[in-house]
Amino acid sequence: MFEYLKGTLIEASPQKIILDVGGIGYGLFISIATFEKLPKIGNEVKIFTSSIIREDSHRLFGFLAREEKDFFITLCEISGIGPRLAIAILGHMTLEDLHLAVEHHNVKAISKIPGIGKKMAERLILELRGKFEKSGNEKVSLTSSVYHGPISDAISALVNLGYNPMEAQKVVQSVVTSKGEEPPLSELISLALKAKKG
Repeated sequence: MFEYLKGTLIEASPQKIILDVGGIGYGLFISIATFEKLPKIGNEVKIFTSSIIREDSHRLFGFLAREEKDFFITLCEISGIGPRLAIAILGHMTLEDLHLAVEHHNVKAISKIPGIGKKMAERLILELRGKFEKSGNEKVSLTSSVYHGPISDAISALVNLGYNPMEAQKVVQSVVTSKGEEPPLSELISLALKAKKG
């Protein structure tokens, strides 16, 4: 099937876009996150596609990045996760956020995604462990390889306190950068919490 489509953006909504490719209008289902990154109507755009064929339907799903498409396919392979739920997951959490939530077993963060309950969140964590590096997304694979020791522990502590995984990572890294060195874990957590409140 199609790997990607390159054409003019004709219509766009948070759920679906219409792409004109050589006079043919393709309807593609997208995530809210993809919708927010789209160019203006009338501009050319390249959309990676995944085709989901069922007995009663044939739908195309669109993504701005190949990594998102690959991850969508991975999600659809998990029992209980259909294409609609997979696109919802991608719309509410970035790959980096989801990776951190999985690595730190943050069921609470994943459960906030519409349609995902506690049991499904736990299943996602179990199924997704170790799969991010295989997606080929350099940003995602860096998340697990760059942060070690106190930095990783501090991020985990903030995530367990309910902070957004990506925000926790950013605030801890900013503390380390401002200090010019890696402080002890207790001090790092304390400074990160103060920075977050400030």
